[in-house]
Amino acid sequence: MVSIRLAEESDEASVYELVTALMDVSLDQKSFHDVFVQNLRDDNVLYYVVERDGFVIGFASLHIEPQLHHAGLVGEIQELIVHETVRDKGIGAQLVSQLEHEAQKRGCVSIEVTTKNFRVDAQRFYEHMGFTRTHENFTKNLKFV
Repeated sequence: MVSIRLAEESDEASVYELVTALMDVSLDQKSFHDVFVQNLRDDNVLYYVVERDGFVIGFASLHIEPQLHHAGLVGEIQELIVHETVRDKGIGAQLVSQLEHEAQKRGCVSIEVTTKNFRVDAQRFYEHMGFTRTHENFTKNLKFV
């Protein structure tokens, strides 16, 4: 049985493992910690974890902000990760439902998510969850080496 709850500072190591495994990168742990703690304290950012048998097996974040072009609040799913060993068991759908519920409760007019072009399974998942393709997302790395 799985349970979804708000994340706590003690979940940081588990969330770090999920994020870095999905992104296939190593992130500076101090910088990760700083962002993690800052966002935990921000009322407009919600972090959720999924637990099974005392282990964190999933993570999702919802960032809520007012946007002029929507004339209201928008919820953005910035991360949604389910451990690879437990995918396709409905856990991601439970997380999305939790985020949608919270966004509606807070008065959001829409909820958005972005995923990498090569994550075809994720794109299918979001379409299955009722999301539609409406944008092309462009990014530019500003971190100088």
